[in-house]
Amino acid sequence: MIKLIATDIDGTLLKDGTLMIDPEYMTVIEKLTSKGIIFVACSGRQFISERKLFAPVCDKLLYITDGGTVVRTPHKILKVHTLPEDVWHGMCETVRNELPDCDYFIATPDYCLAEDAGSRMFRWLTDSYGYDIREVPDLLKAPVDNVIKFTVYHPSACEEMCAPLFTPTWQTKAKIASSGKEWMDCTAPGSGKGPSVAFLQEYLGISPDETCTFGDNLNDIEMLQNAGLSYAVSNSRPEVRAAAKNTCPPYWENGVLQILRSFL
Repeated sequence: MIKLIATDIDGTLLKDGTLMIDPEYMTVIEKLTSKGIIFVACSGRQFISERKLFAPVCDKLLYITDGGTVVRTPHKILKVHTLPEDVWHGMCETVRNELPDCDYFIATPDYCLAEDAGSRMFRWLTDSYGYDIREVPDLLKAPVDNVIKFTVYHPSACEEMCAPLFTPTWQTKAKIASSGKEWMDCTAPGSGKGPSVAFLQEYLGISPDETCTFGDNLNDIEMLQNAGLSYAVSNSRPEVRAAAKNTCPPYWENGVLQILRSFL
């Protein structure tokens, strides 16, 4: 019997970078939680964005946010992973010096910081994802000590842009994963959606065989492998479909919703 459901959001439930989701998801999630099934929003998004997306049921969910660096209830943080300052400072300098076509931001558990409020990235995060992202003149001088994620942005080919230098330079000091064609998320070693789902399983006393997960991108693979029942939406990357035990229809056909209905 499934007792825990964890799902990615962008590319899995809906088109990347939107707060528009089929309202039937709320109806089905309400019914699932009333049956005692725990539903977890598990995304690279920040907490405020996830809450906005699931507003009608937001107080009934658990949350894995910012690429698996924070695990929380609606009201308190259960677990958090932070990046060492020297690591994210170095990443920032690498992008500035070697990737002039890319942008970047840092995340804390409650808000994000970036340097240009007029940039395409900043406007997209604010207007489409509903982020709390704030402008600072220089990230390296920002008074912040709880950075959980450094993210590189490129409008169409972030993974490819990072591949020659950025990823080889930092992959031994951080966990680096593509979360879409625009994003490369860099988090602390040991963080991620898979470890966060495993933490919740132990915290709640729920086994992998009682867990169902959904995803579409490389940063979802661990949590798909760590569940007795797992689905990659058919619009996923091939590596993700290979990691999941099952495939369901793409997000534009509400493939996840179809599976969720079956649990009722």
